[in-house]
Amino acid sequence: MKNKKIWIVILVAVLIVVFIGIAISKKPKTEDTIGGFKNGTRVKAELVEKGDIQTKISSSGKLEAKDTYVIYAETANKIVTIHKKSGDLVKKGDTILTLDQDTEEKTQKQLEALELQLRTAEEGLNQLITGGSTQEILNAQNALVQAEKGEQDTKDLLATQKTNLENLKRDLKNQKIDYDVQSELFSEGLISQKEIDDAKAALTTLEQNVESTETAILSAEKAIEAAGIQKQTAEYSLGVLLNQIQDPNRKQSISMKQSEVKNLQIQIFNTKTDLEKAGALVTAPIDGVIIEGPDQEGMPITPGMALVTIIDPSKLIIKCDVSPYYAADLKIGLGAEIKYTGSKTIEKSGKIIKVSPVAIIKQSTDKTGTSANIPVEIEIEDPGTIIKPGFSVDIKVITETRKDVCIIPILATIEDDNDDTYVYIIKEDGSLEKRMVTQGLNNGLSVEAENLKEGELIVANPTEFLKEGMKVSYEKTGEIQ
Repeated sequence: MKNKKIWIVILVAVLIVVFIGIAISKKPKTEDTIGGFKNGTRVKAELVEKGDIQTKISSSGKLEAKDTYVIYAETANKIVTIHKKSGDLVKKGDTILTLDQDTEEKTQKQLEALELQLRTAEEGLNQLITGGSTQEILNAQNALVQAEKGEQDTKDLLATQKTNLENLKRDLKNQKIDYDVQSELFSEGLISQKEIDDAKAALTTLEQNVESTETAILSAEKAIEAAGIQKQTAEYSLGVLLNQIQDPNRKQSISMKQSEVKNLQIQIFNTKTDLEKAGALVTAPIDGVIIEGPDQEGMPITPGMALVTIIDPSKLIIKCDVSPYYAADLKIGLGAEIKYTGSKTIEKSGKIIKVSPVAIIKQSTDKTGTSANIPVEIEIEDPGTIIKPGFSVDIKVITETRKDVCIIPILATIEDDNDDTYVYIIKEDGSLEKRMVTQGLNNGLSVEAENLKEGELIVANPTEFLKEGMKVSYEKTGEIQ
């Protein structure tokens, strides 16, 4: 067993030596990892690559449902049963609420009453146009008799009240004399306190009776005036019905009755509409999620009251603000990249569906100033089921894309005194060539550059000490060999 362990140790040692030897043999020599002129100034080199480059505008916002449907109460009613609450999923046609059925019955009765009023009004209009009926004449004659009787009864009452007043005034005068005598006797101690109090009460009662009788006389006189007017009206109405009087207001009466008929017709139409809307069930108009709804059964509702709010979570939009600096770049249809960062990062694509025609001034969060921004609305093309309304997301609006162009690091470019741009090309012998380039799209890290070829080697970190013709060295890394 001991010899076996020794052999295992020897074998492991031999293997280690072999692996070290292989590694040393494969390790490149220092001079093989350096390109260009070995003793030249060391620079960082990168290859000119072809690819796609985009310019983007960054923003942020919250996800919202594109389609929101609010169900409003169309008639006054009461919630009997709540079938679906806030947060519940619904399908189109699902019952959300059951309302009180009594409202429908009351509306039906109201409709019947209005229809009866309409028939009466139409009959009245017809009679105004064609003349009075026998029954109307009899009614008018009876009204005149009643008016005459009422006038006479009121006159009789007035005469009685006047007689009563005269008697009361006489009694009051005598009572005042009696009270003065009683007062004198009381002051001399000849009668008791009760006797003087009784005399005073009798005097007060007579004074009140006189006052109330005078008031009754005034009322009777006014009643006689009213009765006289009522009698004249009855006489006039009877005369019109008997064609004894040509009524100058007949045309106006017809017009008023026509208005009454029209108003009743409008009320009937509205009531029929209410009857159609007075159904006992409130159903979902779309597939979606309830985000607002009643939570108390038995609560009353009024016309115009928002009952239920439903959103379609499968169609999401983002409302965000963009600096006016990018106003010229914004337009409907531009693509956008949306990123939600949670336990997992979710990335989606979208496009601009709305750009505000004006910038909106808003107060800063610290309320020390204001800023102007352009409101933009972005629709997510395929939101899926993970991201939901209310989530905060980051947005990058893609303003322009160039495909299959030469791309270099922006730090590789240099501007001369004339604001022209150039880069340094590293030739095979390590010497530098100064080449003027035209910049295209710039994403902040890389830039599109014309007058370069794919695969050319450039200095990625040029300094002012580099000159054309100078020889440099660089480390071969990655694709640079």
